Amino acid sequence: MDVDSDDYFAAPARPATPVTDPARPVRRQRHIPGVALPSLLGILLLAATGAVVRVERQRAEQAAPLHAVTTAAVASAGWSPSYVDTAGRPARWDPCRPIHYVVETRWMPAGGRADLAASLGRLAKASGLVFVDDGDTDELPQQARGAYQPGRYGKRWAPLLIGWVPPSQTDLGLGHGVAGVTVAVAIPGPKGGSIVTGQVALDSDHQLPPGFGPGATEGEVFLHELAHAVGLGHVLDPTQVMYPQTTNSESQYGAGDRAGLAALGRPAGCHPAPAPRPLHTVVEPAA
Repeated sequence: MDVDSDDYFAAPARPATPVTDPARPVRRQRHIPGVALPSLLGILLLAATGAVVRVERQRAEQAAPLHAVTTAAVASAGWSPSYVDTAGRPARWDPCRPIHYVVETRWMPAGGRADLAASLGRLAKASGLVFVDDGDTDELPQQARGAYQPGRYGKRWAPLLIGWVPPSQTDLGLGHGVAGVTVAVAIPGPKGGSIVTGQVALDSDHQLPPGFGPGATEGEVFLHELAHAVGLGHVLDPTQVMYPQTTNSESQYGAGDRAGLAALGRPAGCHPAPAPRPLHTVVEPAA
């Protein structure tokens, strides 16, 4: 993600030059704020494709509307949420229930599972969230993915989908230097928004060095993207993992990252999610 503009929804004027040198900065993600608003009309904007996903009106709820945070926090702020309601409360998972995830492995690089497991371990330590591996899936990351798929996953919210995929096999905007994409579904509630599912997709055509060493690594991209998946936004502090580009430092959550993850995780207390149900969406071109 370029940081010349604070508008994370704006498509670039021209495609970025693909990054092929691991020593150079990588735009490690195109963060797609997927805000599902069952009681209102929500939108999900895709900067790379210009598509809009509109969530149809469903039964009324006494809940403050959610909106995506579209600007990175200044360095002095330490961290930023991805979604907040009109009362300023960040959307988050329920830390008192495990987050189930599935992995699409067709294009997984050697060491990919190890990097994913290590990244989730670091995220769990910083947030207190618990992650449960539900195994492999053949489901491809895509903008129209259903948040509720009882035929595939049972009568629960669809698990977090994580995978490596060629840009040609997804419509999420990978490629041209975008190493990873995150989509999350957040639903408004009376005590703040609830994140109920999401997707993390890494560009399998541009495989980064494994591990968490200096420079652009797969571990660093995973730490960044997975933090987005649990509700953490960008911050304009290059010492934090949530800086929008990779850096040459070792990959580890900084003080601001850890403060944000604590505010979204177990230290903030339980946050029960709404009951699983279909979220009807309509995809149409952006204006």
